Amino acid sequence: MGKNFIKTMGTSLLAGLICLSCTTSVFAQSAGDMKSAERDALGNGDVIDTAKKGSLSIYKYDMTAAEAAGAYTEGEHTATGEADDTLQQKMAPYAVEGVEFTYLRCGDIETYSYDGGKTVKVVYEIPEDLRGLLQLETADAVNMKDPKNANPCEHTGVWHYTSQQLSDALKMALDKDDVKMKSELEAYAASSEQAVAMTMTDKNGHTSAADLSVGLYLLVETKVPEQIVASCNPWFISLPFTNQSGNWNSEEGGQKWLYDMTCYPKNQSGNPTLDKLVRQSQNNGGDALYNSTESASEGDVLDYILISKLPHITSRATWLTEYSFRDVLSKGLTYNQDVKIALYHDAEAAKSNLLKKADAVWTGDMFSQNYRKDTKTGDTIMDVDLTDQGLAAINDSQNGFSDYYMVVYYTVKVNSDATAVLGDSGNPNDAALTWRRTSQNFSNTLEDKCVVYTFGLNLKKIFSDEKGDAAKVQFRLYNKTDDCYVTAKEAEQGVYYVTGKTAEKEEAAIFRPSSKGILTVNGIEGDIYQLTEIATDNGYSLLKDSVTIEITSTTETIIPSVAGTTGLEADTEAGRAINQRYAGGIADATGANVSESKGTQQVETANGRTIGKTGLYEGEKVSAAAKVDGIDSSMSEMTGSANARVDISILNNKSFLLPQTGGRGLYFATILGAAAVAVGLTLTRKRRKDV
Repeated sequence: MGKNFIKTMGTSLLAGLICLSCTTSVFAQSAGDMKSAERDALGNGDVIDTAKKGSLSIYKYDMTAAEAAGAYTEGEHTATGEADDTLQQKMAPYAVEGVEFTYLRCGDIETYSYDGGKTVKVVYEIPEDLRGLLQLETADAVNMKDPKNANPCEHTGVWHYTSQQLSDALKMALDKDDVKMKSELEAYAASSEQAVAMTMTDKNGHTSAADLSVGLYLLVETKVPEQIVASCNPWFISLPFTNQSGNWNSEEGGQKWLYDMTCYPKNQSGNPTLDKLVRQSQNNGGDALYNSTESASEGDVLDYILISKLPHITSRATWLTEYSFRDVLSKGLTYNQDVKIALYHDAEAAKSNLLKKADAVWTGDMFSQNYRKDTKTGDTIMDVDLTDQGLAAINDSQNGFSDYYMVVYYTVKVNSDATAVLGDSGNPNDAALTWRRTSQNFSNTLEDKCVVYTFGLNLKKIFSDEKGDAAKVQFRLYNKTDDCYVTAKEAEQGVYYVTGKTAEKEEAAIFRPSSKGILTVNGIEGDIYQLTEIATDNGYSLLKDSVTIEITSTTETIIPSVAGTTGLEADTEAGRAINQRYAGGIADATGANVSESKGTQQVETANGRTIGKTGLYEGEKVSAAAKVDGIDSSMSEMTGSANARVDISILNNKSFLLPQTGGRGLYFATILGAAAVAVGLTLTRKRRKDV
């Protein structure tokens, strides 16, 4: 498949569809001879009727899908220009809608009869510009103005060559650089005032043109829908053309002229991918790994990336005309509006966004970034669209980025306020990629998402005699996992929102419960913490040790959607074969074939085509959990989000009573002292008597 297939099909089309015979006499008539020629044509099928009109039908099929399904094997059909009903029925499930072909009439079919019939051959007019594109030598052209030619041509600005010369020149040009030559011929045909764009292929992959004058035509594929990665090679047709025998056609070939041609050019297809990932910024203590889920503290900066493998581009017809990302950020997160784009040829470097290995980094006019607020949900929507300049860089046939990995990267801050959702519901970020090629009415979309989880503490301060002043209690919170202290701001008495981290104890937040003994800390990530009581009310004892709090973050399995292909039906034998063999197999982001993926394969119709997209998968969420001093602890919910805050109760006991000085204390001390002296004198006297 790939380039070899394109070249093979191009050669086959040229050989089979050009249908130009040098052994059958063809006569080009001047206006004065027209009536005579018409009479001759009516009486003799071997002569071209130049007054007769021809037609062209084209059926377009997705060869990648058809071969993967086992419906077609390369080379099994011989192109002859005649309709093949059996082939059409077999290939119907793989029809491609939305393809535009353009035809350009190059010139007349003429007979070169030299020196009284010593040399007689059929030649074809082509314009000077086309001769230059095909690099045909002027010296090799047939001189139709030679006095010895019986049928001189009076046209100017044209050259004459045989079918073999035209076929060889086109094949040689495509073999040398098929992308460049295809693009140049597509541009040439599309820009010509004489060129005619056919209607887009319909749901049967069919388009047609009628009332075509006799002559030589150049056919090019000028527009394709988003799934097509390789347009067919340009080819010549002759109207009329000489019949050929085919594997479905019992007629002997080379015996008559046919004016109605049917062509079956085939396309290769393929689609891009999308993967949305997040990590804590390494400046905030995060590691180098990106994931679908992440736990973060409020105030943290997060690194987001969108990775998309760009689709294959083979020529002007397959150029991308739109490559757009839409990113929806939940209201607990805020864009820093710092989007950049990196391009990589290496997949692993792209997944880690290792900029030192990037082939290009875009920060300027190659894309636009726009932001708006959804007033109903509070979400922020970011659109990143490649500009014309960016698309041109992608489509460049010499230095472009066909099949590269595009990484859109930017940073986000977790809000230090009530907009950030704590617990299992998380703070989601939904992303979508939309792309189009030259057929503007046909597009497709891929989706993915990631989620950021943050948590909190719900602390109740209790005194043993229920008389202490909780407002005089103070705590400091240390993140043992990241080796840093937590900073925060107080929104109201006893309610705090985390603002970040610090290595300095003196900069750490001092948390104070409300007068009712309630302390709420919002926005800590899933880590191990040490909560230290550093002050309490007078007459009560501080905690002996720090309280160890361990939070295990929520996790979730998320698998991005996967684009399907023409004719893909998961529940059919052909559909299963396509899943396994299409471009090496259609796999999800985990590497599993989509027929076995956790994502649901959909019988989806996009722009009139059944393409079998595999949807975004969300599932297998593992809820957050907490331990306090190694013992499982409960977590309370917050506005419907389970496991939002760790519940802790901390009791302060009254201090032990110590002897007091002054007043009664001094009186009792005097009595005790006197008694001790009396006891001492008595014992002394007794010892003396004993002596």
